[in-house]
Amino acid sequence: MTNNKPTLTLNEEIKPFFNTDDKQIWDLILENKIDELLTVLPTEENSLTNQVLTELFTEGKSNILDAYDFVTVKEGTSSFFRNLIRLVFALEINGNYEEVKEAVIYKLFDFVPDMVERLQSDAHGYPVRRVSELVVTEAASIRMSLNTLAYYFREKEDVDGLHFAIVMRTKLTLSIMSNYKNVLGHDMIEAAKIKEEVGESEAALVFYNAARENLKNELHWFVESPEMGPSEDDEIMLKSLKEAYLSIDRLKDTAEFTETCALIDEILSREYIEYDFDEEDDEDE
Repeated sequence: MTNNKPTLTLNEEIKPFFNTDDKQIWDLILENKIDELLTVLPTEENSLTNQVLTELFTEGKSNILDAYDFVTVKEGTSSFFRNLIRLVFALEINGNYEEVKEAVIYKLFDFVPDMVERLQSDAHGYPVRRVSELVVTEAASIRMSLNTLAYYFREKEDVDGLHFAIVMRTKLTLSIMSNYKNVLGHDMIEAAKIKEEVGESEAALVFYNAARENLKNELHWFVESPEMGPSEDDEIMLKSLKEAYLSIDRLKDTAEFTETCALIDEILSREYIEYDFDEEDDEDE
């Protein structure tokens, strides 16, 4: 789980995470004004988060949190999940409630796999198959929160925690963002890298190959249109594809994709020009 180094600080990257409607509550935790917090919580909207905070800071545990159903897809779960991650950050910066913080992280490790699996199941076939808007919205929000959790574990230099957050995030990316090749490529390459870092080379190779299969067809458009350069999103996608090819060759000790990587480099060197196709249509008229 987490380790004792390094401690996070309230830097410019983290500050916006606490700019919420209930910023006062997070500020009181960050500043370790827990007695004042406990007087404020009952006067605020009696939200699920506030109830859990009250239990955690008075009893050291939360029966409400333990009993909450994270698996059933419903409105509000993603917001509550995000607040739990906010709490982890706030307690880390506070530095005085290590046991409470670890209990919350343990709970995350406990329910997130089942929550993600349910979202994957409910989103199966998306976007070809019609899927409930609630499922897509909740999955997208939870994916964003897992991205934030990955930042936490990366800053804490916690490889196991980072592995957990990245793999869970990538499962949701595959479920709801398969059309966003830049995001898909980035997440799959990060999943492959962390698999290598924890010593799971075969699993890493599976992710690299999956990234290749998901992205390789994107090359055809650039091959058939040599005058077209990549956009910013295209560059992210192409660099992910190149990394997949290079990593497959490295792990298999081959040079099978050397020419393909050279082709990608040529495409990346092209200048991107944004064409106004509507204007061309007007000229034709």
